[in-house]
Amino acid sequence: MSVSYKQLLSILKKEKIETWFDLGLFLDQLKEKKSVAEINGDYFKFKENLVKGSVGFLSFYFGVDGITVETAKYISAIKRIIPGVEIHLIAGKIKHEARSMFGEDVKEFEISEIKSFDDWELYRYFFKTKLERGSKEYNLLIKKFWEEVLLLTEKLAKYIEVNKIKLLYTLNVNSNPGNVSLALATVLVTEYMGIPVINNCHDYYWEDGNKPADIKKQKIKPGVRDFFFTNADVGEVFSPIEVLFPWGSRSWITVNINRIQEKHIIETKGHNPANVSVLGTSVDIDQFEPVSKRESINTLKQVGEVFHNSVVDIETVLKNKKTYASKPFLTGLSTKNKFNFVKNSIVFFQPTRIINRKRIETNFILIKKLFLNKAFVQKFIADSLLKLTIIVSGPIASGHIDYFYEVLHLFNKLLFDLPIEYRDKVFLGFLFSAFDKDEYKEKSNKLITIPDLYAAASLILLPSETEGRGLPIIESAAAGKPIFVRRYEPEEVYAEVKGEHLDESLRLKVLEFKDSISEKLVQSMVTKIFYPQDSLRDVIHNKNVIQKRFNIDSLQKNLNKILYQIYLQLKSINQSKEKIAGYIKEYDNYQNKNSEELDYLIDRKRREYLPGYRRLSFMIMLKSLIDPSFFRVEEQFIKGEIYYYAKNLFDANDSSLKLKQEKYQEFFNAIDEVFNYYEGEFDIRHDHSFAYRHRNKKNYPYQSYTYQELTGLINLIFDDIIDPQKQEPHILSSDFFFTDWNLALVQLTGS
Repeated sequence: MSVSYKQLLSILKKEKIETWFDLGLFLDQLKEKKSVAEINGDYFKFKENLVKGSVGFLSFYFGVDGITVETAKYISAIKRIIPGVEIHLIAGKIKHEARSMFGEDVKEFEISEIKSFDDWELYRYFFKTKLERGSKEYNLLIKKFWEEVLLLTEKLAKYIEVNKIKLLYTLNVNSNPGNVSLALATVLVTEYMGIPVINNCHDYYWEDGNKPADIKKQKIKPGVRDFFFTNADVGEVFSPIEVLFPWGSRSWITVNINRIQEKHIIETKGHNPANVSVLGTSVDIDQFEPVSKRESINTLKQVGEVFHNSVVDIETVLKNKKTYASKPFLTGLSTKNKFNFVKNSIVFFQPTRIINRKRIETNFILIKKLFLNKAFVQKFIADSLLKLTIIVSGPIASGHIDYFYEVLHLFNKLLFDLPIEYRDKVFLGFLFSAFDKDEYKEKSNKLITIPDLYAAASLILLPSETEGRGLPIIESAAAGKPIFVRRYEPEEVYAEVKGEHLDESLRLKVLEFKDSISEKLVQSMVTKIFYPQDSLRDVIHNKNVIQKRFNIDSLQKNLNKILYQIYLQLKSINQSKEKIAGYIKEYDNYQNKNSEELDYLIDRKRREYLPGYRRLSFMIMLKSLIDPSFFRVEEQFIKGEIYYYAKNLFDANDSSLKLKQEKYQEFFNAIDEVFNYYEGEFDIRHDHSFAYRHRNKKNYPYQSYTYQELTGLINLIFDDIIDPQKQEPHILSSDFFFTDWNLALVQLTGS
């Protein structure tokens, strides 16, 4: 039964969370509880209930960034799927410039304590300070952390209750630990108050980040997110992070932006596949329609005005770096107080924030190669006024100010690497999202948008080392502009966005590089910059691909499917325990554990024969045996192995049986219930058992099996729910392990 926000606070204040051990035990108990977000009625009734209440969107911050832009799309789609629903934005800060994206009818609520990353007080203690057990910082952090959790829980719970929020849509709150307090508060509020959650994760802390021990042992290159693992060896501090990011629950749908993330959540984090999904992006192709020459000139004029139609020499910028870290500026070799940005201007546009992994400096390598290309240089010889400007649109990401300074130094180096006659023809500009700020909006009659900047540019740049998706590829194609792009990591994500798994008619055409920029690529770029009419066929092709693969209707359809998915999950919360007990009893009858034939082969009087690798009740990872908290991670791995097996089994039969979503949910929820089902309690617990580490005595039957035996139970459940015998052909997984000893002996002995 769900509780009110006052009841929730009363419950939490009674909890004695004074140590990291207390917190871990509390989280274990919370995970073992059934979600209270159960619903009745059909899907129409579910949506009707949302209209009677409202939907809340929760994030650290809404401003001018990719998350905010995507949120605006999600809100638009939700409004179409559930007409009349009220929308609430909840964040630490909601900037004025973001509000125009959402519509006047969207309600807003700021919680001042929601700070993120470097702006969050406890961030440096979790991830920038090496904690030692028993140290002052170690003991102080848990107290401050729990106090903040209670405060955030109170404010969030009260707002949700007062505004009758029936569904919470979180964005990166429980995928990247920018504020661990908010992540836990969100879990507590939704689990106790019965609020279902769509947990949209654009990126995760482990992407391009590794534990120090793994870096050393596996000789992994340093990653930009390694700092998240500063205290990975302090299990009681780090295992709650591994549990919360993301949180696994029947009432939480973890929504990823690519298949690699989905695979990791299922196979490594051990989440129920029925509670995991993927949501692609979309573009409104109408916003990227071709513009006239006059409109492009108007865009460049306004860009010039933002730069005050002047250039600051790079030496001055470097001497006053902090001054130039927030206001838009254009820099080059020398100062120019009157600068015509529009005339004879080639513009390269990188639509990203300033963040290390965006690799802005790679553009400078491209510039050097362009000025070694005869055809490119010839254009500058023919037109002495011709100039080239690289524009970066976004702000400096939190914690990346040093990278911004590094980019400035590398640009200075680029200028002096160029032939002397071209040094004063190359410029670098930073907009810091100026077009979205009130100061600019008050001065302009026609507001410049990101699509306008695409339209005015000759080339789009995306030299990122890593991307969760790579939206500029899609947007540049919609705008009919060529894009210079690295085959970023994960390369499977890049390939999926490009469409390499699809027919050629559905693949995007881009200017790509991997490790180095070839002369052939540079020549192709020169052609597209100066003779765009020769690439008209590619432009039309890319626009058609976008229309088919990334239109607004596709996003709406996918989001509606996720809503239906969470509806099915809420309907399945109170499944019959008797059904799971029946599966286990039936399966145990198949297992001939007292086989006389087996006794002829193996002496079992003084030893136990395991038909596989180990009993799941006993921890086997060395880390679990020496770290009292790591068992939580080992449990995730166990579940992940089983879900991996079950998903392969399901997928192998899906194409032939054309299985419906309801069957998918039913099958994986049954497996989820196997993990939750327990019978009575143990009298004695071994100190290497999961029960001992959990500090409970619950007897979970699945833990009495080995992994191989458990796959047999999965097959039994599959046969019952999917019933492939009635639908030919039935494809058995190659991972199937025999669990009937007589049958196994026949196979082994041939008798």
